[in-house]
Amino acid sequence: MKQPKERFHLLHRIKERIDFKKFFNIALLLLSVFMLVFFCLQGNNLLTLLNSIPTLSLPWLLASLLSIIVVWMLESVIFWMIIGNVYSNDYPFRSAFKVTMVGQYFNAISPFAVAGQPMQLVTLSRQGISTGIALSALIHKFLIYQTTLTVYSLLVILFRYQFFSSQIPGMMPLALIGFAAQAGIVVLLLLFSISQKMTTRLIRAAFHLLAKIHLVKKPEETSKKVETQLRFYLENNKSMNHNPRLTLRLYGLTVLQLTVLFSIPFFIYKAFHHPGFPIVDMVSAQAFVTMVSAYTPLPGAAGTSEGSFLVVFNLFFQDFTVRQAMLLWRFITYYLSIIVGSAFAGLDKKEEKRAPTTQSVESASNAQDVPEASLPSSVASEQADVFSAGQKS
Repeated sequence: MKQPKERFHLLHRIKERIDFKKFFNIALLLLSVFMLVFFCLQGNNLLTLLNSIPTLSLPWLLASLLSIIVVWMLESVIFWMIIGNVYSNDYPFRSAFKVTMVGQYFNAISPFAVAGQPMQLVTLSRQGISTGIALSALIHKFLIYQTTLTVYSLLVILFRYQFFSSQIPGMMPLALIGFAAQAGIVVLLLLFSISQKMTTRLIRAAFHLLAKIHLVKKPEETSKKVETQLRFYLENNKSMNHNPRLTLRLYGLTVLQLTVLFSIPFFIYKAFHHPGFPIVDMVSAQAFVTMVSAYTPLPGAAGTSEGSFLVVFNLFFQDFTVRQAMLLWRFITYYLSIIVGSAFAGLDKKEEKRAPTTQSVESASNAQDVPEASLPSSVASEQADVFSAGQKS
């Protein structure tokens, strides 16, 4: 028998020989290949997709492919502007693009897209951004995106609900539930910023009601977690919210980003040589698909995304092309993010800490840094608490 001290030294030597960064990168590559192969083999998807490509209009097909690249670039610009505002533009765009693609990749492969922000936080930390500023930047961007998506969805409901409910009435209640889930965090934050006492009472009453119908266990503990998370979001967002002009530009870019993303089905529609329906109807239809599939607890909202697309876009596509269109849309908006994102998802060499120059975020930059090894688990657990708050413990 080896002594404990000898075993410790043996384990230490083994650990030194294992290059964790290489192991992590290889694991990501294998996972990406597995997901892509699964997509190709399931239901003869690859054969169906390949058979449809020769019949498509090349310009419109390229437009749909270019659109997802534009979506990634706009998200990178938003990150670049937020971080650059703190470091007086001493933050290269390529670093912002890497953060974007890390988020795209880990959002795609994790349930509820829960791994995206934690891994973006790790990436920003390795780029020399302090944990306090990185957290504030991610929360600021998340709240801008969530608020924009909520308002965007609300406008679609107000102006196009009657049309879609008359055509596919069974889908609309699901869309409204999805919208409520999207809007929930925004409404809670708004109420919490106006009156913390009133919002705390509402949260506790809601969880006690859910406990009575056996949807939530430990209502007191769950409500405290949600209250803590709301306070955390507000404080970090406030530290980044000292430049109204910049914030307005970020909202404008997010509206543009969502519009381009929601326009991809229209370009696919034109690629199949379909005339007729205007882009507004396609954008609205995609917004409803997003609402329905928003909080499906599977990576990429698998199943719900495909099903809701087939139901909603069957209004526009011919019966024999709607499945081909769904596969092409799914490949462009989901699997392409995995393919491209996997090239950026690996761990890079850690950079030196950058010195922030903006006084307005001094409180964020002075926040205590979290050790890198604990970043993913700590932030992911906080997000999981919020996402699973309405589920059984």
